[in-house]
Amino acid sequence: MFSKDEVRALVAREDFDGLLRLFDADADRVRRFLTRLTYAPGTREHAAAIRCFERLCACRSGGAEEFFRETMRRHIWAMNEEGANVAWSAPEIICAIIAGNPAAYGAFFSYAFEAAVDEPTFQPSLLAGCEMVARAAPELVRGREEEIARLAAAVRERGA
Repeated sequence: MFSKDEVRALVAREDFDGLLRLFDADADRVRRFLTRLTYAPGTREHAAAIRCFERLCACRSGGAEEFFRETMRRHIWAMNEEGANVAWSAPEIICAIIAGNPAAYGAFFSYAFEAAVDEPTFQPSLLAGCEMVARAAPELVRGREEEIARLAAAVRERGA
């Protein structure tokens, strides 16, 4: 069994091989700890955890397709939850998984986009996610450029 501190240390060093070993031992535990690391907006830890989601998907989605689908579903559901726990980084996590394997998960982009675009809480994360997806699979964001530009302007105006 490994601890959240072990995951945090691997993420801080961006030790993807070490993280892959832990993922192979207990993928759910890694998902839970990585998600927690995304809760600190604007930090190096947050950005590194997002990159880890992308890398894990790129390296393991071939044998864990349903795991990554379930992860995206959980985050889409969390964005629609009316409880006090706001999963503000959910769009970015979903987009990191999409960027990790656009061929397998690209269809989820529209769900993440539509769930987040009208909610100011999720918009900064959605913008960061759109950038990742655009780098990995530009065709997935094609046709949404004007909407993304308006969204970016609104986020800048709010100072988010």
